[in-house]
Amino acid sequence: MGVLFAFLVTGVVLVSLYAGFQSAIAEPVALLVGTVMGAVMIVILLRVALVSERRYTGWVRTVTNHNGRYLFGFLLVAWIASMGLLASFNLPANTVGGPALIGLFAGFFIFMGFIWAVIGE
Repeated sequence: MGVLFAFLVTGVVLVSLYAGFQSAIAEPVALLVGTVMGAVMIVILLRVALVSERRYTGWVRTVTNHNGRYLFGFLLVAWIASMGLLASFNLPANTVGGPALIGLFAGFFIFMGFIWAVIGE
């Protein structure tokens, strides 16, 4: 009974998302760019999550040294400029949605890294 219920719920979800997928498929470049950016983000997050298994890596030493706050400060300014540039294009919501979501996640990690680098000393 539970398997049948799960299939029914999956069917309802797929039918309700059909219009969203239909509009995404209508603009294949935006769909492809959003998919690639999501895959890149997953790879980066996977590498970050696996750092604890490898004691020290080169990029961790770069981020945690005394000049890490300057690195994160530069990344913060670059993030602000890139999000401002993305907003200035006046693109439709279904075209700008993927890059904006990736930018939102990137901004969160940049801000947390900046706070960690500044307070960590």
